Amino acid sequence: MYDIIVIGGGPAGLTAAVYGCRMGKSVLLIEKEVFGGQIVNTPKVENIPGFSSISGEEFADRCLEQ
Repeated sequence: MYDIIVIGGGPAGLTAAVYGCRMGKSVLLIEKEVFGGQIVNTPKVENIPGFSSISGEEFADRCLEQ
């Protein structure tokens, strides 16, 4: 049993899982391919809060780490 089940491990799904954990809920995150979604294929992402420029793969890794 989980309090929250998130389907999709893209940026929005990872964010939902982080906030669920912060609220003390048990969270299951389901992703069929790679965590980070399509953004991992983007060589350069700009204007994400906290980063002036970052690769999509590094951004996904940092989200997963958090």
